[in-house]
Amino acid sequence: MDSKKKTSNASSLTKPSTNFKCQRKLTSNVWENFEFLDVPDAQGNLLCKCKKCGQRYNAESRQGTGNLKRHIKKCKKRTFKDVGQLILDSSSFGSMMNRIPAIDCDVFREMLSIAVVKHDLPFQFAEYSGIRKCFSYINPEVKLVSRNTLKADVLKMFKREKEKLRDELNAIRGRISLTSDCWTSITTDGYMSFTAHFVDNQWVLQKRILNFRFLPPPHTGVHMSDHVYDLLKDWGIHKKIMCITLDNASSNDVFADVIKNELDLICGGDYFHVRCCAHILNLIV
Repeated sequence: MDSKKKTSNASSLTKPSTNFKCQRKLTSNVWENFEFLDVPDAQGNLLCKCKKCGQRYNAESRQGTGNLKRHIKKCKKRTFKDVGQLILDSSSFGSMMNRIPAIDCDVFREMLSIAVVKHDLPFQFAEYSGIRKCFSYINPEVKLVSRNTLKADVLKMFKREKEKLRDELNAIRGRISLTSDCWTSITTDGYMSFTAHFVDNQWVLQKRILNFRFLPPPHTGVHMSDHVYDLLKDWGIHKKIMCITLDNASSNDVFADVIKNELDLICGGDYFHVRCCAHILNLIV
């Protein structure tokens, strides 16, 4: 009923004619905010002015109503706004829908992947109903992902960060030292970790975890050396190793003898194999 009433009001308006031709009925709602002037401009064009601020515009038919609509949206003296129109017209400037900040779905997925890795969350975290409701409340336009999509995003982020670290290691001018440790879990599964220590081009000591992975049996020195050599070749630093620090396990004696023959090491001979002082002190005590 209201929409019909507004249409009928707009239709009842007529544009005054300066040449006494048949007057045209005005159907646009924009004319409810403007009134026509009796005096034309210097070129004889019909003029109208805003009912709120008095701004004048050319009202000839050939000019259209685009400039009038734009003025309504930015008129500083207009205090009334049709809330129903704001809700329906989500693409218009100043609408209620546009008050919600725009969201970049790629940035959102990246931040979600970082949160899962940083806080050790399960991939199913993205499918929790409470989390989904929270995201939808913040922004209804957010594109929610499944646990499989989140897993794929985390793997992509890992590969991207690995490439960045590989480039960083290859760019340094000095050598790289490694520390490693092996241990067995309560389920008798073996694991090995490797950490790289180096001085970057700004002379700042850095350390980066290169590897933390399951180490299948047998845990012999030869098997471990093959595993480590493949790891260093994958990182592209197998010719930049200065020394490797290991724990006091007996298999590391064989590992040290094998790996030092495969790598281009600065410290060779007896200086390469240095016992772990902490383990020796623990045995003495």
